[in-house]
Amino acid sequence: MQGSIISYTERASGVDATGAGRIALCPRMPPMISDWETNCVFFSGLLPERHPKVWRQLEDTLSSHRVPGRLIEGTRDIWARDYCPIQVASRQFVKFRYCPDYLAGWRRLLTPSRVSMQFESLGSCQRSNVILDGGNVVATKTKVILTEKIYRENPKLERCQLRSKLAELLGVDHCIIIPNEPGDPIGHSDGIVRFLDDNRVVVNDYSKVDANYGKRLCKVLVKEGLQVETITHFREDNIEDGIPSAAGNYVNYLRVGNLMLVPAYGIKHDDLACRTLERLCPQATVVPVRCKELARAGGILNCIAYPVYSRRLLHA
Repeated sequence: MQGSIISYTERASGVDATGAGRIALCPRMPPMISDWETNCVFFSGLLPERHPKVWRQLEDTLSSHRVPGRLIEGTRDIWARDYCPIQVASRQFVKFRYCPDYLAGWRRLLTPSRVSMQFESLGSCQRSNVILDGGNVVATKTKVILTEKIYRENPKLERCQLRSKLAELLGVDHCIIIPNEPGDPIGHSDGIVRFLDDNRVVVNDYSKVDANYGKRLCKVLVKEGLQVETITHFREDNIEDGIPSAAGNYVNYLRVGNLMLVPAYGIKHDDLACRTLERLCPQATVVPVRCKELARAGGILNCIAYPVYSRRLLHA
């Protein structure tokens, strides 16, 4: 694994779209990058020190599968997914405003936007004033899934205006808004649902945790024409600094191309989760990663990772 850092330039976005509903994909905008199209991954430089056991597993697995890994310097927490720019095309990125409400009173943990200047050679980037964490963006080529929290964090924008603005910035034709998971102050969609391909998603099996929420969630996704699969799910009764433990969540796996790194907690559910993903994605290599202590900090593997597509890094 290399710790080399690259730099980054930003240009102001002039986007101010209005309207609602489905947005036609602009012909000049390439399709958005999906998880299975990425080929390299970044992590916070704090990760090896704070969670060395998880880091060693990641380093060994990525190296054995020839997936380039890099560290980001100057971060203030390990949740790289949230403060890094979102890749919308091969060499196009969008940097949203990183100002989550769950860090109110914890400003020392806000990673400054200048950290993103480490990504210059990946391509050009436009900046948006919309408040949005990367963990609340679950995307495929033409669709993106976000929780309703996006409305609460951007109260000055009408809902239809916000959806249209996001659709244009991200280069998708539709924003799917799902209900927040009850009791979750973070409000990220990547702990609830993931795309398996352009038309299928996998969600937590809420049948024994919160059946009513599970039904509401699936109703929204099915209405959007998506085939819904489920993966085993349980909750650990543990809270640190007001943030519930993420232990028991398997949908927050890390996918880089056809490599799927799945959270593992040393229990029987681990094997069931891996077998489920092997069945749903037979072309993928599924590898469990022990991360119980990481999960107790409130996030798991997708939260700490920033996978991208880059020809430059692949051949570096």
